[in-house]
Amino acid sequence: MWAQHSCYLVEDDDQYTYEMIQADLDSLHKLFPERTHLFSIGTSEFGLPLSVLRIGNSTPKKRSLLFVGNIHAREDYSSKFVMKFLNLYLLSFSKDSIVYKNATDYLNEVDLYFLPVANPDGLKIAHENWKGIEHFLPQIKEIKRLETFYEWKANGKGIDLNDSFDDSTHALNRSYNYSSVPCSEGYKGAFPAEPIETKAIQTFVNNINPLMTLSFHTKGDIIYWADSKTHHYFNGIDSLINSLALQSSGFSFVPVSPNPATYGGGLENYMRFKLGLLGSCVELSFGDSYRKQFADNQFNSLVWKKAWQIPIICIEQVIKHAEELEGIHQRHKREN
Repeated sequence: MWAQHSCYLVEDDDQYTYEMIQADLDSLHKLFPERTHLFSIGTSEFGLPLSVLRIGNSTPKKRSLLFVGNIHAREDYSSKFVMKFLNLYLLSFSKDSIVYKNATDYLNEVDLYFLPVANPDGLKIAHENWKGIEHFLPQIKEIKRLETFYEWKANGKGIDLNDSFDDSTHALNRSYNYSSVPCSEGYKGAFPAEPIETKAIQTFVNNINPLMTLSFHTKGDIIYWADSKTHHYFNGIDSLINSLALQSSGFSFVPVSPNPATYGGGLENYMRFKLGLLGSCVELSFGDSYRKQFADNQFNSLVWKKAWQIPIICIEQVIKHAEELEGIHQRHKREN
């Protein structure tokens, strides 16, 4: 079984810290040196690396997909999901550990990029893991906080990264928990792309132009996949992919988001509006009224069991529709 394989590294049942994730990325790169390429796209506000691992040949392909976790600090199911998919995808190259049977074939067509932790400072704050950021603790404690550190959602400067991407809605969108000052959640920053993490991610996606970006979050068992400003770009491809993802996971259907005042500012919105590329926000585990994420030892039953096929469905459909998606992206560039 893959769970007993010596190359399976991800912590399924307990807290999966930033340091553990960094160590596992490094180990996976060393275990699969011909398949993987590990690099940083920048640093967090506190100087921690934003590490990306690419699966592909030595020369990057033009076509790719991007998988992103932990934009929100407390939502560490998301980094665990990205890492588990990454780890099992690599194990699928081995005959005795196949989870994704066509893993090798997909790499003939696309590269896969993984950014498991987009918000390192926030993840460390949510875990109350102060090692390496001790000298920032006084300023962290000055930021307005709702409940405990465990519910922290923002980055280290108290800005919600998922409200900060420059998709032209910064002046409009206000989440239900909107804050006018730096806060553990709900503050979108003084201007678009203010956080250093957001700037780094925007620069990165502008350079690689992934045909689809999947941003993983918690909670809801839903996918935010389209908005009223950009849905028409994609000629039904986004609808098809979303339908297949829902069939595989049992997630609830979400209609096209109609109001930019409520849907804007996320990475998926940036990808669709600024670049004319597919972007989805996948909310892992069922929703409730609490800020706390469910216990780590429930990850496999609440998340993995339902959502493990979603990334592969997206890879398969992006490959199938790659030429048309490239045409949409190029037309968007010309028109904007």
